Amino acid sequence: MYNVTVNPSAEDLTKATEHELFTYYAAKTSVNPNLDIPSVPPVMDQVLKDTVDKYGNYVAAMAVTDYQGILQNFFVGLIGAKRILEIGSFTGSSAIYFSNALMRNGVKPGPDANGNKPITGLDISEEFTGHARANIDKAGVTDYVNIIVGDARQSLTSLIGQTYDIVFIDADKTSYKFYYDTVIKNNMLAKNGLMIVDNTALWGVPKFIGKPTDDAETAAIIKTPYLECTKEQVGRALHDFNEYIRADSRTETIMFPIFTGMTFVRLL
Repeated sequence: MYNVTVNPSAEDLTKATEHELFTYYAAKTSVNPNLDIPSVPPVMDQVLKDTVDKYGNYVAAMAVTDYQGILQNFFVGLIGAKRILEIGSFTGSSAIYFSNALMRNGVKPGPDANGNKPITGLDISEEFTGHARANIDKAGVTDYVNIIVGDARQSLTSLIGQTYDIVFIDADKTSYKFYYDTVIKNNMLAKNGLMIVDNTALWGVPKFIGKPTDDAETAAIIKTPYLECTKEQVGRALHDFNEYIRADSRTETIMFPIFTGMTFVRLL
């Protein structure tokens, strides 16, 4: 995914496709310059630059960038969210955005009576989490965010009994069904809450609407520091997940055809 920044460079604009130009424009016109708490946290350009410098464009594409952060925060404000769970924190960009949105909602920093900060993040990587914590500190929102390091399946299970207004899923794509079911079955999403699931139309998914695909392309191995599988495996897992949730009588879902697919889920 290209970096949908509100401040694209001249090179970005020169190389952009018509669709990318439209998205840059959408990002720019979604920024309110008169907010006391800005639409785009001031540290974001540096956070995203440092992530690209450290991990390269391919891995850095996992980060939530400007337009997506603004969009997600709109929904945080719309439902008046107070508590957020994010499954997959990477280098902290989504947590920084969410913190800004909670500030606008009047949520105070620091732990509540049960010792929980407003945002709980889960990530498997100690390395990623180290960068995330540093970036969150630079953004001045450390008291809003706690990140638990470990296998997100186990970490999520340990949180059963807690309830969140927003659940953001952006981790191992082959585990999406597990994350979704764990949250829904255990009433971890508030009645009027919202689940946001990222990358739901990622690699390999177009074949399931009948588009001819390149076998060599779908057989290509995807390698990140904590994932190795084929695009076919990811595409199949995501398609199965998408079919599962759209037939689930417990929820209503809608996928936005932006980036690599964003699905929004509410309880019925």
